[in-house]
Amino acid sequence: MKRPGMTLISILIVAAVVALSVRLYTQYKAKITGSLTKAMTLKEFSFADKNSLDEWDEKVLAQKRTVYSLENLDGKKCVKSVSEDSASTLFFKQRLSCKRDPFLRWKWKAENFPSRKKKENLTDKGEFDFVAQVYVVFSAKFFLNAKAIQYVWAETLPVGTVASSPYTKNVKLLVLESGAGEEWKEETRDIKADFRELFGQEAEKDVDAISFMTDADSTNSTASAYYSDIAFGYMQKDLETVSEK
Repeated sequence: MKRPGMTLISILIVAAVVALSVRLYTQYKAKITGSLTKAMTLKEFSFADKNSLDEWDEKVLAQKRTVYSLENLDGKKCVKSVSEDSASTLFFKQRLSCKRDPFLRWKWKAENFPSRKKKENLTDKGEFDFVAQVYVVFSAKFFLNAKAIQYVWAETLPVGTVASSPYTKNVKLLVLESGAGEEWKEETRDIKADFRELFGQEAEKDVDAISFMTDADSTNSTASAYYSDIAFGYMQKDLETVSEK
């Protein structure tokens, strides 16, 4: 038997929790934005130069490689990635000290999603393809022990979905965007905060590399996306107390 007024009380409690979450999220975003206003940007890729990709290395992960080319989309210089039953990633080696407060910022846009036979799932090896992904790789004495954060643009999964990679628990996936990409989306990530949330501990190793990838080899299909304005460095809150070495 329901108690009188319990439904109303439940609704009010849920509304209060939602309002608090929105306020905390807004404060967090404002804090990050404010910190980056005077951040130390160590490197920024606008991909405006014809040789912009020369600084990036490629790692082929399947029989065929994803094609990365410089394009102009919506008046923005960018990298277009096209995967045709292929998988390869572009990576840039950069040491970022986790004794400080490193950030990563980029813009991306989804175009064509991989074709799936099953419901999208972050832990399904059989269809482990995503239209767009950005990685933060942490240093390790042995490569197989390296931890990484894999930011994903999913097709159907809710934003905020988290999982361990089906290949290794050392890689944590976080869905930042979901669904069709009508517009460019900009992401700004506090790397240490994300590591703490995803791994449940503080980052003990420095960042070793940044990479991005579009793949469709597991689904034997095609996928394409765009990446631009990739930048990284240290946030303002850290610059007040630590000098650059």
